[in-house]
Amino acid sequence: MKKMRHILVFIANDLHRFKRKWLSLPLILLAPILFTALLIWILGNVLSVVDEQDINIGLVNMDENETTDMLVNTLADTADFTDGIEMERLDIDEANALIDNNELSAFIVFPENFAENMMEGQTSQLEVTGNPDRKLESYMIRSVLDTLIRHLRNSQSNVLTVNHYAKSFDMSDEQREDLIFQEFVSQFVQVISSDTLVDEEEVSQNFSLGISYFLLNGMFILLTIWLYLLYLMLMKDKNPGLSERMKLLGVGHLAQGISKITALMLIMILPSVLILMTALYLIGNALVIENLMRIGILIFIHLLITVILLLIIDWLSKSYKLTMILQLMMLSLIIVFSGAIIPSIYFPLYFDWIFDVTYSYQALNWLQEIVLNERFTMEINIMLFSLCTLLVMMLIIGLLKERRVS
Repeated sequence: MKKMRHILVFIANDLHRFKRKWLSLPLILLAPILFTALLIWILGNVLSVVDEQDINIGLVNMDENETTDMLVNTLADTADFTDGIEMERLDIDEANALIDNNELSAFIVFPENFAENMMEGQTSQLEVTGNPDRKLESYMIRSVLDTLIRHLRNSQSNVLTVNHYAKSFDMSDEQREDLIFQEFVSQFVQVISSDTLVDEEEVSQNFSLGISYFLLNGMFILLTIWLYLLYLMLMKDKNPGLSERMKLLGVGHLAQGISKITALMLIMILPSVLILMTALYLIGNALVIENLMRIGILIFIHLLITVILLLIIDWLSKSYKLTMILQLMMLSLIIVFSGAIIPSIYFPLYFDWIFDVTYSYQALNWLQEIVLNERFTMEINIMLFSLCTLLVMMLIIGLLKERRVS
């Protein structure tokens, strides 16, 4: 109860410090807005030129297998009925040449033993090479890949079930393989015909509202930068005398840290709501209450994890300059690996696992799915795991610092 009183006192004190500097708050919030608006305007002008072009995707089959041939041919035929996307079979040298000549948006490589590994239930990874001169088309390409992977997983799960039961009957390996192949063809064609590779309405929406993609990314970057600027404003205004008095009264680092996190999250409510409503208004999407709540949860967890990271770096570093350098590096990595500036498809394949475990990427990815594609689901397991891990780290570091002081 005593610690709770200390936390409440510090929260009130931090909010009072913000209140005293309320005149400077608009300037702090305005500078990133102007920079981001300029960036979106430039990208929007470039995008308006690119919008009228179809997305050209190459399909490179390195696996000499009948199943993979069928899969590649089905993809190419399906894309013929989808406006805005063109797919064609290419060899690896031809695909690289088209990328170099800026005549291809990206190409997907089906590696050797792709079908065999998939039939046996092993991991079958697709290799993707993007065109660095066509970064603006990456969002649509990622939608195609996500849909393709979903189809493959559905087909693979059904095939493995058939294979499992086929082994229990007296069937020769040749008969069983033929049955598996027929089942795979049936399942894949059925799935891909019931849900086209990329929904035509979704393609049209993403092309006509291409600026929406950058508005959403800009909002995400703005909120992250605002949080850091407000954090600096709060930490720079430390009162050494007050800190010493708090130590004498037995107020530890944990209580002060929790109060700063709480004060910052409270201060961020108003600008977050304003920028979110502005972005949604400009995008033109009328979201239901459930999706607005999902967006609020994603933004809240993202900001909370970020401010905890800032606090932990502050605790571990004794030098103010070193603290700022480390925090800026950390913030840059958070934004870069969120995919807000450079989409993940244009990073090397060995960076994929970093995106998969990065909380900022998960937050922005689900924001895009909810706002742009009107999804009604989200997965926050990775974000919650990151949050719990950092809370434990903050608790341990705070207790160690308090013990050292005492």
